[in-house]
Amino acid sequence: MAVLETISSIGSEPKHPIRLVAHRTGLTVDLIRAWEKRYQVVDPARSDTKRRLYSDHDIERLRLIRIAKQAGRRLADIASLSLEDLRDVVSEDTQYSDRLESAPVYPTGWNPEGAREAEQDLVDAMMHAVASMDQHAFDQLLQEGLVNQSVPVFLQQTLAPFLRELGESTRRGELRIAHEHLATAHLRTFLGAFRFRENFTGHEPKIVITTPTGQLHELGALMVAALVSVDGWQPLYLGPSTPADEIAACAKQSGAKAISLSLTYPADDPRIPTELTRLAQQLDGSVSVFVGGQALHPHLELIERLGIEAPTSLDELRLALQELRAGRLTRNAV
Repeated sequence: MAVLETISSIGSEPKHPIRLVAHRTGLTVDLIRAWEKRYQVVDPARSDTKRRLYSDHDIERLRLIRIAKQAGRRLADIASLSLEDLRDVVSEDTQYSDRLESAPVYPTGWNPEGAREAEQDLVDAMMHAVASMDQHAFDQLLQEGLVNQSVPVFLQQTLAPFLRELGESTRRGELRIAHEHLATAHLRTFLGAFRFRENFTGHEPKIVITTPTGQLHELGALMVAALVSVDGWQPLYLGPSTPADEIAACAKQSGAKAISLSLTYPADDPRIPTELTRLAQQLDGSVSVFVGGQALHPHLELIERLGIEAPTSLDELRLALQELRAGRLTRNAV
């Protein structure tokens, strides 16, 4: 088969620049670099001027991995395979190509597995751009995500996993604080722009969005602000680390129907229970309160006792807000 036609002895001499490799494999330069860093799929040599140089062996590995991924293989499962094993995997997959071509497809032609792989590829490329301090590439990848995905899908399926991985990599010491700050600065501008994309009439329901005192990571809150803007809410974004008294005052004076709080890090901050309790005490039940984020779980018992909603995903938050807007969600009994 054509995909398996290889030279009997593939050269190991590093001599090809990355752009030639991208052309021969059908991969982008950013994706090749991301796969190298995250999965060690190849280990290119360096020229005297520190440019990556790839061998015929490297090109063949990348080409076969790309074919295997297109057939539905997970990169994490095939990245460490030898060249011979990769050939066997591709050979096995191509035996079923006719059967796959005749299998039923989704009405829209959308392939969920392929979509998830594309989303993970984008996350990998974004992580590489941040690790390389390449802010231009990072900005381009953000725009690419919006071109290829709707805003809700991009936020939920690409940006949310990216933020989790960014935070975990920083806490493990794989990335420096400077890397996280670079990503945060660019995402703050990128997500903040969503609040001004919609043409508000002044009659939209309002939602106060912030993080409680001590919670300085605001990207989760900014994602919520971007999402609700698309869904016809007018977000009143207060930035991070806002005291409970100020959150309650903003909600009352603006006539907001809802408050959304993001809890990210640290999860064991002793101020969280105090701030949540104080906020609940100052609301009369006319405002629904939603709390989400990675630091949510240690406080679930208190959150339930206070009558605060705790959506487990952005999709669940969207549904709850739709129910609230339609008058079908019982407001918090605080």
